[in-house]
Amino acid sequence: MLRALLLTVAFLGLACGRTGVVEPGLVVKDTCGDAIVDPGEACDDGDSDDADACLSSCLKARCGDGRVHRGVELCDPGSFPDAGVCTTDCTVETCGDAVLQAPELCDDGNTSQEDDCLNRCLRASCGDGHLHRGVEACDDGDEDDTDECVQGCQAARCGDGFVHAGVEACDDANRDDADACLSGCVAARCGDGVVWRGVEACDDGNQDQGDACLTSCQAASCGDGFVRRGVEACDDGNQDDGDACVKGCLPARCGDGFTQRGVEACDDGNADELDGCTNRCTLPVCGDGIKASTEQCDLGAMNGDTPAFRITQPSGTRIGTDALVGTRTVQQFYDYRSASSHTGFEVLGESRIYLYVDANTGRLSLVLTHGIDFVAGGPSQPTSRVEMDVAGLPVGTGVDVVDDTTGEFFLGPGGTAFGRWSFERNSDGGALGPLPFPGSWRIIVTPRFTMGITTWGWVRHDRTRIPLVRTEPITIEALDTSSLCRTNCTIPRCGDGVFDAGEVCDDGNTVSGDGCSSDCRRLQ
Repeated sequence: MLRALLLTVAFLGLACGRTGVVEPGLVVKDTCGDAIVDPGEACDDGDSDDADACLSSCLKARCGDGRVHRGVELCDPGSFPDAGVCTTDCTVETCGDAVLQAPELCDDGNTSQEDDCLNRCLRASCGDGHLHRGVEACDDGDEDDTDECVQGCQAARCGDGFVHAGVEACDDANRDDADACLSGCVAARCGDGVVWRGVEACDDGNQDQGDACLTSCQAASCGDGFVRRGVEACDDGNQDDGDACVKGCLPARCGDGFTQRGVEACDDGNADELDGCTNRCTLPVCGDGIKASTEQCDLGAMNGDTPAFRITQPSGTRIGTDALVGTRTVQQFYDYRSASSHTGFEVLGESRIYLYVDANTGRLSLVLTHGIDFVAGGPSQPTSRVEMDVAGLPVGTGVDVVDDTTGEFFLGPGGTAFGRWSFERNSDGGALGPLPFPGSWRIIVTPRFTMGITTWGWVRHDRTRIPLVRTEPITIEALDTSSLCRTNCTIPRCGDGVFDAGEVCDDGNTVSGDGCSSDCRRLQ
């Protein structure tokens, strides 16, 4: 518009034959441009240069006249269609000139980068790399939330939700110490003293395996392998109730109901001595003094097998026996002929002794034989010498059988008898009787084998030969009262098939007339 106005004035001037431009309020003279300042002219430098101090219209250059005064103005608003480029004081508009102009968002005319407006005439903002004083705690110009300045231009801190690299192990932006990240931005772990919800059962922050919380952050329990003080007596970490620590973490003991291997034979957990396990956790055995369910009796050390007869020697020989039973008299049994015995128990070079009872009369005799009778083509007994002293014979006992002469086997005073046998190529011996049966007596036989006899033996009722010590006497006892309990924990009774003291026979029943009376006291 300014330019159009000037062109119009110039045109009018030329139309009137004038060389100047008419300015309002002035009289245009024909002398503008003659280098003489005439009345009505503000100046006249005689040229048409509109960039010097005097315009070609004889007006002085001024800011706003539409001409850029060289050396004085950088611009003139009247010469720029865009008024936003040149200021009213004819300077070029720039960031920092305190003049807000497009495309500036602000212009505070200073060089401070810490106020609301940056030197680039941009509004201060988080992330621009400049610390906005009083507004931002930091501004490092990047989007890295793991360094010292995080989102929102806040200084990194525990609890801001961003993990500060090298400083924090975690940061979940909460104060919940029961999750995976503690309030100190430390990763939750077993032993930190804080129970991690859903992961740990407990956490006491120590290494003590004897308290309520293990170092694995599991609650102490029976079977974990650690003894909890004041609660458990033992804890071997297994479910084996046969070792030294049983269910409930208790030391194994007799009566707990668990059989401890290598220590207990049984453990039924009760106080019943009469069942299958004693209160000492041992299996019931005959002789332990406890009557178990399968035993008829048990008197412990008082148990005993009391046979009708017991034969003993000082060195330990102990024989329980009954008498051999036959249907002939002792004389018929001895079968003395050809100056020898023929009982059927004779053996070359051996002396034998046993009891014989006549089943018809019940007469009991003690039989002694030495060597064997000569048989053509058979063995021959060498020259032999045997002596035997018998003491303790019951009153009424005599010599039932004498071999060869009465001087070989004869009675002495005070219940004694003596045998003095010398023989060869045949047997020798004799028999004493009757002996009370059943009865209670004690006979001692002392042998001396000086020649020909090398062994000595006892023949039991079942015809079994038991060796005797040749150099020791034997004691023969008749027992009339049975024990209360046998060594196999059965009660002695007539009819059980076992010869006990006081019995003459026992055929396994209590029927009379079958060879043994119903009371086992008589042969029939």
